[in-house]
Amino acid sequence: MRKTPILHPFLFAVYPVLAFLAHNIEETRSSAALRPLFISLAGTILLFLLLKLVLKESGKAGVITTTLLGFFFTYGHFYNLLEGISFLGINLGRHRLLAPLWLALAIFIIVWLARQKRDFHTLTRGLNTIGVVALTLPLAQLGYYRYTTRSISTQAAPARAITGTSLTTELPKPDIYYIILDTYSRDDILKKYYQLDNSLFLSRLEAMGFYVARCAQSNYSQSELSMASSLNFDYLDQLGAQFHPPNTRRAGLADLIQHSAMRETLHELGYSMVSLDTGYDPTRITDADVYLAPRVSAELNDFEEIFLRTTAARVISEGVAFLNLPPDWEKRDQAHRARILFELEQMRQIPALPGPKFVFAHIITPHWPYVFGPNGEPVHERPESEKGYHDQVLFINQQIIPILENILAHSKTPPIIVIQGDHGAVLEDPHRRMTILNAYYLPAGGKQLLYESISPVNTFRVILNRYFGLQIPLQEDISYYSTYEQPYNYQVIENTRPGCSKE
Repeated sequence: MRKTPILHPFLFAVYPVLAFLAHNIEETRSSAALRPLFISLAGTILLFLLLKLVLKESGKAGVITTTLLGFFFTYGHFYNLLEGISFLGINLGRHRLLAPLWLALAIFIIVWLARQKRDFHTLTRGLNTIGVVALTLPLAQLGYYRYTTRSISTQAAPARAITGTSLTTELPKPDIYYIILDTYSRDDILKKYYQLDNSLFLSRLEAMGFYVARCAQSNYSQSELSMASSLNFDYLDQLGAQFHPPNTRRAGLADLIQHSAMRETLHELGYSMVSLDTGYDPTRITDADVYLAPRVSAELNDFEEIFLRTTAARVISEGVAFLNLPPDWEKRDQAHRARILFELEQMRQIPALPGPKFVFAHIITPHWPYVFGPNGEPVHERPESEKGYHDQVLFINQQIIPILENILAHSKTPPIIVIQGDHGAVLEDPHRRMTILNAYYLPAGGKQLLYESISPVNTFRVILNRYFGLQIPLQEDISYYSTYEQPYNYQVIENTRPGCSKE
């Protein structure tokens, strides 16, 4: 009888990684899964060969290998299910309880399998079939995503071509800085909800020549939606048929950010693009003319960090007490802190780069994680901490003022600088979520074209019209709030700041 090939251990080695990637494909790059895929497959091969050498039976070695993989890759999921559940006063979702039980059960089943005298041919064939079927699902999801993303990118291209008209400028080409301070709310919201008087910061901006739009609101309530709109100076429903309900997928948004109308327009004018590593895949413009990123290290990427929390590696990553290991958030905080400091330091160096240049700097602060105290000291605050948000606003205020002063002092031609929040804080409060910091440094009379309620969709319309000879009509400033579950199902949020209503 023909022997059944033993495929299932290797199928089940790659399935959890690919399934997790497929579930998160709209928020991460496929390349982030390469290292865990390789390690999982290589480790499985070594384990299978070792068991085969010890047991002298390939079928039995394969089944035991798959069993061990099952215990390893499902531990984190069971931990999540049991976390917060108590039985007879005992919290079941604790590593001290679950890990020994999980290990004991694994040992019991492995010993039982090792003692079996029967043929594993039928079981091998069944596991092979299950593995193939299981792996087909994430592969189909990933393939469909790639196909639709490519199709969506093609659909969106004509929307970006509206800038391909006659572009002229009689003035020297200024460097253009687009600085996004993620989740930076408007001053009235900071004062009302966070007891933070931001008037000194805004006054310093105005003293440098910035125009601060006191009634500013974002057009969208989420980073991807907001920046896809602002960088293409249009509302999303005009940028692609897919950006309408009932669709809930985000495919196409990252492409609109990374290959935007603003980028294409300035490229036609001879601008180079400078982009900084953000740590957030949709705004990582790695193909920019100058891409500034920290030195690559052996540290885990975000995908790997989260994926490992679904496995038995979570026991180590969360630092079981008797092992005296640091908690898993400590490394994540350190990595985030280092990335923000890297971006801020690079912003001080960018004026020396040859121009003209379009600088895109998405700085993920004061957005959580809250890792900076008001003076830059390392801290760790929970996502809901109002103090953490308050202090991180103070930190970035102190950092950004000297950076702006340096840009103005070392630019041969007076630059264009836009500082915006992509949205405000607290997703659950639509009015709070839509208010943003929105400040402009527009030389040579550009400030006269601004108004207090200008929103990001009109930011680059004003700039292109004033400095590059286009005549794009301004859009109505509308704030569309939506949830993460239904990103294109909008609720229009009116401006409730006194003196800011449309009437």
